[in-house]
Amino acid sequence: MTSISTPARRQVERFLEFSDHVGGLTEADVLALLRDQGITTLEALVSRAVGAPRSAAPVRPDAAQALSGFRAAPAQPVTHPAPAMAVVVDGVEHDPRDLSRFDGRPLTYIYGTERLAALTDDSALNGALWAASHLRGAGAERDPRPPTQGEVQMFEHVDYAGDWFWCPARAAYNDLTNVYHGPLHLHDWNDTISSMGGTNCAVRYYEHINFGGSSLLVPAFTDVPTLVPSGWNDRISSVWNLG
Repeated sequence: MTSISTPARRQVERFLEFSDHVGGLTEADVLALLRDQGITTLEALVSRAVGAPRSAAPVRPDAAQALSGFRAAPAQPVTHPAPAMAVVVDGVEHDPRDLSRFDGRPLTYIYGTERLAALTDDSALNGALWAASHLRGAGAERDPRPPTQGEVQMFEHVDYAGDWFWCPARAAYNDLTNVYHGPLHLHDWNDTISSMGGTNCAVRYYEHINFGGSSLLVPAFTDVPTLVPSGWNDRISSVWNLG
């Protein structure tokens, strides 16, 4: 047997791990998928796995980006699908179908289980969120919470099912087409998120890469078992955990 160092062995073991929540797979299923990918030998499997693209690392937003909410001129068309719940835009309740009047103009949505709030100007909100994050971080050294607190967990399917990934506090993924899932990284996370677990941080989700288009703000300590009623299912392309 070939001997490898303990750190190298652990790296290989992590590389070969499947998500323990996938379930329901049979040997025939796995072999059929591999054959579809042209993988018929162990050597081909290892070569494909080792050569699979690596996910992009999260970025760390600075104060200017935080205060602007990453707002920039839309690089892609902005449309507003009608959610299956009431929407209050700038304090005025609208029929969800009337959101089309805001097409071409990004809105900042604030998640709720009964209704969505939306803002046409989020400048004050961005300042408040940045200040809250900054003040919370000032006491980080005295914070007794576990180090995993603050990360947000996002799921492939509703009700926290399927694959998942994490975004650390005070970090952001600007392009989910560069964040992969599955053992061979055959898929990315763009337009894939359907639910997310609550964390002690507010998290902002954007409909386009590079924080473009409209956004959905999920307040701290808010579980989202399904994004379907809000109209945000399979619609997220970048994410920012405000920390």
